[in-house]
Amino acid sequence: MVRQRIYGVLADYEDQNDHDAIRSAPVFKLIADRLPDGPDLASQPTLSRFENAVSIQDLRRLRDVMVDLFIQSFDEPPRRITLDVDPFDDPPYGQHQLTMFHGHYDQYQDMPIIFTCAENDMALLVGLRHGTCEVALGVDDALRYLIGRLRAVWPDVQVQVRSDSRRGVPKMYDVCRELRLSYTFGIGVNPRLRALSDDLEKQALDAYRQIGNVQWMFMMVDYQARIWSGPRPVVVKVEANAQRLNRRAVVTSRPGCRLLPPRSTTNTRCAA
Repeated sequence: MVRQRIYGVLADYEDQNDHDAIRSAPVFKLIADRLPDGPDLASQPTLSRFENAVSIQDLRRLRDVMVDLFIQSFDEPPRRITLDVDPFDDPPYGQHQLTMFHGHYDQYQDMPIIFTCAENDMALLVGLRHGTCEVALGVDDALRYLIGRLRAVWPDVQVQVRSDSRRGVPKMYDVCRELRLSYTFGIGVNPRLRALSDDLEKQALDAYRQIGNVQWMFMMVDYQARIWSGPRPVVVKVEANAQRLNRRAVVTSRPGCRLLPPRSTTNTRCAA
């Protein structure tokens, strides 16, 4: 039944009612290790009872299995790993529970979250959340669980956490500090950061006009937003190319950011 349901979703048959028709399809029988002329697969009521029988304890065991498989994928303990945290909008089929309308995405959706490892592209944890949840909901508890599991077998591993601007909220900085993790989170370029980097943008644009190649320029500034507990290093990147000027910023705890020039000086790199 697990195969039937998974491959049904992959074939665009998300609705369980679809299985009353495709349960007799030869290709689905073959996927489920049955002969094409063998007994039909599970019906919609059977699939519903099967899915509703899954308990919270079962979900936790499945979560543990995902981490076990990730740990087993390494032949030897890694020195460092990078965890990417990616919530995403997912408009589901039908109107099941926790599907809600999100004004920013202009759709009914879920808001799942996935943790992946940059070193081997494996997923460590996947969670389903309601469609209008705050994007960092549950990330702190998930990180505590993952780091506890990983350090139980790799006590010396160094872990870096990355995510984009809507996931990097103050509580995440505090959790990373609590767990001794380095982090890099995108942040929006607000008027204060824009004012601090206006000179950098002008230098990038001037260099592009003179050289004709894409220009990337960087600067580091100790910055504190009003809701932050203290100042943190923020790296601003300005890109000048034929299409537009692009300005982005990240807040990071990585010590290497201190090697970047502060404020008025920049690094320039030309694309070949």
